[in-house]
Amino acid sequence: MKQMRMLYGLVLFLLTASLAYSQRGADYVTMGDGAWCWFSDPRAVYDELSGLLFFGFTSSEGDIVVATYDYQTGIIDSTIIIRHLERDDHTAPSLLFLPNGRLMVFFTHHNEGFYYTTSLKSRDISAFEPVKNVDVGRMMYYTNPLMLSEENNRIYLFFQGGHHWKPSYVYSDDLGKSWSGPITLVAKPGASNTNRPYVKVASDGKSSIWFAFTDGHPRKEICNSIYYLKYEHGRLYDAAGKEIRDTAHLPVNQNMVPKVYDGEKTGIRAWIWDIAIDQQNHPVMVYATFPEDSKHYYNYAYWDGTEWNNYVLGRAGSWFPRYIKKKEDYEPEPHYSGGIYLDHNNPQVVYLSRPHSDIFEIERWETKDHGRTWDHTMVTENSERDNVRPFVVRNYKDGLLPSVLWMNLKHYSHYSDFISVIKGNKSASLFSGDITPENVTKVMQAVADWQIEHFDPPRHHPLHWTNGALYAGMFAWSQQIDDPKYMNWLVRIGKKYHWQPGFRIYHADDYVVTQTFLDIYKIKKDDRMLTPTKARVCWIMDHPSHTSMDFRNSTPYTTDRWSWCDALFMAPPVYARLYAITGNKNYMKFMNKEFKVTYDYLYDKDEHLFYRDSRYFDKREANGKKVFWGRGNGWVMGGLVRILQELPAGNKYRPFYEQLYREMAAKVSSLQDENGYWHASLLDPESYPDPETSSSGFFTYALAWGINAGLLNKEQYLPVVRKGWRALVRAVYADGKLGWVQQIGADPKKVTKSMTEVYGVGAFLLAGSEVYKLTMR
Repeated sequence: MKQMRMLYGLVLFLLTASLAYSQRGADYVTMGDGAWCWFSDPRAVYDELSGLLFFGFTSSEGDIVVATYDYQTGIIDSTIIIRHLERDDHTAPSLLFLPNGRLMVFFTHHNEGFYYTTSLKSRDISAFEPVKNVDVGRMMYYTNPLMLSEENNRIYLFFQGGHHWKPSYVYSDDLGKSWSGPITLVAKPGASNTNRPYVKVASDGKSSIWFAFTDGHPRKEICNSIYYLKYEHGRLYDAAGKEIRDTAHLPVNQNMVPKVYDGEKTGIRAWIWDIAIDQQNHPVMVYATFPEDSKHYYNYAYWDGTEWNNYVLGRAGSWFPRYIKKKEDYEPEPHYSGGIYLDHNNPQVVYLSRPHSDIFEIERWETKDHGRTWDHTMVTENSERDNVRPFVVRNYKDGLLPSVLWMNLKHYSHYSDFISVIKGNKSASLFSGDITPENVTKVMQAVADWQIEHFDPPRHHPLHWTNGALYAGMFAWSQQIDDPKYMNWLVRIGKKYHWQPGFRIYHADDYVVTQTFLDIYKIKKDDRMLTPTKARVCWIMDHPSHTSMDFRNSTPYTTDRWSWCDALFMAPPVYARLYAITGNKNYMKFMNKEFKVTYDYLYDKDEHLFYRDSRYFDKREANGKKVFWGRGNGWVMGGLVRILQELPAGNKYRPFYEQLYREMAAKVSSLQDENGYWHASLLDPESYPDPETSSSGFFTYALAWGINAGLLNKEQYLPVVRKGWRALVRAVYADGKLGWVQQIGADPKKVTKSMTEVYGVGAFLLAGSEVYKLTMR
């Protein structure tokens, strides 16, 4: 046996990093809500006759689920075999097809006997026989079924446990109608009942079975080694073909079995992950080793016909379970690596999970020389959640995706505490930008749900200005969808902070959130939602600021006035709402006076755009043109809409705002690019060529509202809105994340696809709410 060809602590990667298409784990198709362990297989099998992928998992609610994926239609069907069995990924099912095409499903209750059932129809999971339970001892878990055609279709079920936690099996000669008693496969003489070797199984389905197993659990065995056996025609052999024992005289004495990896010699414990057979009928294994509990390595073992060759692929990171714990607390599962698995169609390919920037990602590794050197490509990249425990679909067909499945984790602290989905390596369907009620609703719901799910822990204080647009958009969405959860989410935030504005008395940013509080008040009529905002605004009107508007010579009080264009979204709509609610004209009088001060100071009457603030009066872009920030002008147009919504026809203030709105609408429409986007710089898109969705969202919102309100010509502006909406939808990831949002700033900056922010989501939802109304016209 050849030991490690690469040294721990100084791992030299003999590989070439290859370029390949990769994306976030969230951007791949979701196969189901659940999880699995890696000691029950096969978890997923391709069936060529039906063209379906059959797979199973344990749901986050503890349901045992079997599902199919139709490669032609992309439709996923699922059946719950048993509800709420146990929230434990050890219970995940394994699958076996009978000769007539009916599907057998095996699973366990943790530390109990095994369960099984069979589908009533061939290659159909719509109905199953009643679930049966076979008592083989309370310490049994994991199921690994297989069938040998040359033994008259005898079914073997391998598992760990029974009465003593040793690798064991039962068999059936009548296709599962009855079962033998439990038979121990391998054990160490004198070992205690708590010693529990872990076993992985592979088979050709004809006459042979291959086993890889350990001394025990690496938590208990500090020098945990890995062993190999082959079964054929009632006998067990080592890799060289030497007979070890016949099955009439089991268990095999584990001390007599040659080691693949010798933990006693290296002083480093290991844990088996998978075994497969290559085209030369040589066994191949992958396993993890642990020089330290927090330092994991992946390894590849290959039998060349004479000896075992072991190679270290590289660092695997540490354990993947995450939860809040004290530094001194011991991790209960320190050997839970991200996972490594062989491609059984070609065992020179492995898929593994290891951390990149603290997030576990899936990688594909391939060797042409049985493990000496490797190429690798990323399957997932830049993910926001861990991707772990990859599994290669058994018997997959080249060209059909998904061929690899894995767990994408929202939460995993322990095998009995997880929220996870199963992902597959096929890009998820994206959303349609066609303007129909169904399409608009679908993408809005995905974006709203993604943001709510990612709101805690918040990036900003819930009363921070960034959330003002988000709450406004979420409120608009809550009025469109027949689901109270969105309004309830907003109400919970308002209640938590007693419907108060932010902390700075004058600063417009600190009362933008109250726009939504006032909108909710209009529905609920609860004075607690109104009083704090009235008190703040009345105090400001009674004690108006007279500070300078000039940012170039700014003092701490410059932002007491609406001295930057963003403020025209933040503050004026609050005054307009208070006017609409109370009828008190003083709100509009004050708002109009202050708005016009800002208008006179920052509005360029030639360009029909607003400077962000006075610092940009004399600045120029690379092309020599004036600096007009995309989102800044988006804030203004969004603010104009939200003022006009509150001003009835005939109101003396309305003509000024309508005229300004129309001027800006005409200018902004002329600046949309051919793909439907606006850019961080409105007059120099060549310097900032990437899309920018917060400005695009606000502009699409404002223009769509103008059509709906009758202020803009539909024939002229609807094509602009259609292009804008399609562009916004293209920026939405498959899981609902909105990309291409410029981060917090005051002027044009570089944007990347992965960038998002809550105000961008708010602008998107506001745009969607008006686009949806267009579909109703």
